[in-house]
Amino acid sequence: MKEKFITTNELANDASKILKNLRAGESTVVLRYSEPVGVLVSYDDYRRMENIEKEHVTECKACLEAIKRKQ
Repeated sequence: MKEKFITTNELANDASKILKNLRAGESTVVLRYSEPVGVLVSYDDYRRMENIEKEHVTECKACLEAIKRKQ
């Protein structure tokens, strides 16, 4: 995943271009006073991350149940 750093001013001034780049797969880290405050990712990438989290939670629950059954 390609990543770019921008300031909050750039975000305000170039929102349309930034959104276009998100669709092209470019993640954007937003900086405020040189500190990261957020990350912009495409909706597709967001959904993938959300699904990965759900899959891991389901996996962990299954592992914990297996451990409980062995005890």
